[in-house]
Amino acid sequence: MPKKEIKAVLFDMDGVLVDSLDAWFHTYNDALKSFGFKELGKKEFAKGFGSPIEQDINDHFIGKTVKEVANRYNANFIKRKKLVKIFPESKKILSELKKRKIKLALLTNSTTFIALSILKHHKIRKYFDVILAMEDVKKRKPAPDMVLKACKKLGVKPKNAIIVGDTMNDMIAGKRAGCITVGYTIKGDYMVDKLKEIYKLI
Repeated sequence: MPKKEIKAVLFDMDGVLVDSLDAWFHTYNDALKSFGFKELGKKEFAKGFGSPIEQDINDHFIGKTVKEVANRYNANFIKRKKLVKIFPESKKILSELKKRKIKLALLTNSTTFIALSILKHHKIRKYFDVILAMEDVKKRKPAPDMVLKACKKLGVKPKNAIIVGDTMNDMIAGKRAGCITVGYTIKGDYMVDKLKEIYKLI
């Protein structure tokens, strides 16, 4: 695709812009413990990291509602927020894309509360034209709903947007929506090992 046709970049948050694995590991186990469920080891937790909340419930919070689990995540994340580390190149890349007049969206299966907490804590909220979290769609990634809604809000066609993610959920959602998929260390239409490599696509 000619570079001039790329109008927007849609970013996943966890594992792409920030390293939140430790924060979520503790948040998740805090929630499990509060409900009386067995806590997970780091390896087992990492396997499902980034999945939609419905998958969390099916796997580990059996019998609980989306609202109940989301509320526990929000309450427990507050004390774990400082464990989230922003990747060194994230701010530079977001800033450069804004200078190039590229529209930016953040798409996350996290709650709005947690997403905004992270963005504000690391001072990157200002870069995004659109932010969509789990409450904003009925079906979360890997469904295409979030991607399609972001494109609509940005005023771009999916074929003119790139989605950057580090999980197959991101790649599947992007592909189903008709976007160009860029896997951050995983396979997509393109794969990058460093975020700055997306410059060559724009």
